[in-house]
Amino acid sequence: MSDRPVLTSARNPRVVELAKLHEGKHRRRQGLTLVEGPRVVADVIDHGAELRELFHLEHDEVGQRLAHDGGVTATPVGAGVLQRLAGTEHPQGPIAVVAIPAPEPLGSVDTVVLWEVSEPGNAGAIVRTATAFGFAVATAPGTADLWGPKVIRSAAGSQFAARVSRLCDDALPELQRAGLQTIATLAAGGAHPRSIQRRGPVAIIVGNEAHGLPAVVADGADDRFTIPLPGAVESLNAAVAAALAMYELRPPS
Repeated sequence: MSDRPVLTSARNPRVVELAKLHEGKHRRRQGLTLVEGPRVVADVIDHGAELRELFHLEHDEVGQRLAHDGGVTATPVGAGVLQRLAGTEHPQGPIAVVAIPAPEPLGSVDTVVLWEVSEPGNAGAIVRTATAFGFAVATAPGTADLWGPKVIRSAAGSQFAARVSRLCDDALPELQRAGLQTIATLAAGGAHPRSIQRRGPVAIIVGNEAHGLPAVVADGADDRFTIPLPGAVESLNAAVAAALAMYELRPPS
């Protein structure tokens, strides 16, 4: 059991400041994010995340153990504080404050590119699949923040184990200058996956859920890729399409 006093005031200045991390501008300013729930906190610890603080309900022994595993002090809190930090109606503690890693430089390695992928669930699922297949991850402007709590939850914290880069506004030439074979994923009009020949490390570009990729990106990519759909649907969820593309274009074993 923790011998620290229970923090009960949701108006505590530290609580108020940390609750702001649900907004991207505050995450970027402070270089921190929030991770909620025992499974996801354990996942980010396993993936090497740097924990700064951990808050748990008074008798939460799992939260205390996770604080020990993460090398930080555990602070017991009341239900109101936990709710303020979680930002949800029915929070599941503990809640960890975690440092956001600095972005990696874009490398000449297999990469999946999220181009204005806006749904946190899709963004997180793509990151998780990329990590499983050994792909790096890059985000173009307009993409969901990979360090937002919802994306971290969807990715099971795998972005802390991934090579994550941020692209500039002129992202397509940036990818090509890095020596990557750019491959645009399209709902229609692209080549069959197995007809695309790898000529080196690839950048698989996945577009917005509703609008796909801008024409300038689709036309300017080195190759265009379409998953054949013989069934009675016109397109796939962005995360599913990205997973199939990475599987088909992964390097030969």
